[in-house]
Amino acid sequence: MTGDIPVYEAQALAGLPHFMKCLAFCNQALLSIHKQMPREVRYVADVRRWVLTHAALLLHFQRRVDPSAPPLTATNLYGLIEDSSMVSPNTVTNYLKEVQNFGYIEAIPSQDGRVRAYQMSAFSEQMFHVYLSVNLQALDQIDGAGRSEVTRVTPEILNHMHPIFARLMLQDAFLRAPPQSIVQLVSTTVGMSVLNEMTKSVTESPAGDIERIEIVLDSANAMAQRYGVSRGNIARLLKKIETENDFGKTGRKSWISARLVRDYHQWQARKFAHVSYAYVEACRQYNTTSAAA
Repeated sequence: MTGDIPVYEAQALAGLPHFMKCLAFCNQALLSIHKQMPREVRYVADVRRWVLTHAALLLHFQRRVDPSAPPLTATNLYGLIEDSSMVSPNTVTNYLKEVQNFGYIEAIPSQDGRVRAYQMSAFSEQMFHVYLSVNLQALDQIDGAGRSEVTRVTPEILNHMHPIFARLMLQDAFLRAPPQSIVQLVSTTVGMSVLNEMTKSVTESPAGDIERIEIVLDSANAMAQRYGVSRGNIARLLKKIETENDFGKTGRKSWISARLVRDYHQWQARKFAHVSYAYVEACRQYNTTSAAA
């Protein structure tokens, strides 16, 4: 099923001729999803929620493919991410209550009445199948390997894929603790989409001693309306980036720093490298499981 499908290293991936095509495809798809479902996207839109959600999904999908695996509980979730120093046990408990109230997880019976165990709702499973599929389609822009078509026909592979992908992401310090140029953007609910907006008109990686790159960027008001937040929310976020000298305006034209672009490309390349490995390993696991059935 995987044949000669490549597994990429992040640095090599970012240097490939079609990497920008891969990135542009993914950005456009994720921006479109955010416009359609701003409330749902907020649960992976900042780094802390991203860590919590992917760790919760790891436990859920791990148990989907192996019923003997530990369930999604507050204790098990905290145990996965306590080394990140990003959350407390109370944060984890409150997070689970919040996503349960919105219907993203459901309580499941437990033999120990003192322990609350959960599973993702069908909607949440579908959402993250979509997320993985978008990233696989983006990788296919680079090499035409057909990963997305395989998972379209055999979506069960995505159940195997998510725990592998999530574990790699959670172990990657560069992704958990992004560089200064983008940390303000990826640490807020709407910031990741603003970062995608800032970089979507950049068609190549900055070379040489270039310090600034002119971009096309909508007004704070237009972005606020798109993502269901206040104009002040967007304006304050842009001001923080401007203070770091990573964003600014010259007359009517906007620019971002080459540092921000390079860091963002490396951040994305690491994610796609993990996607490439997780897909190949998930196919291997799925084939082994199917052969044993």
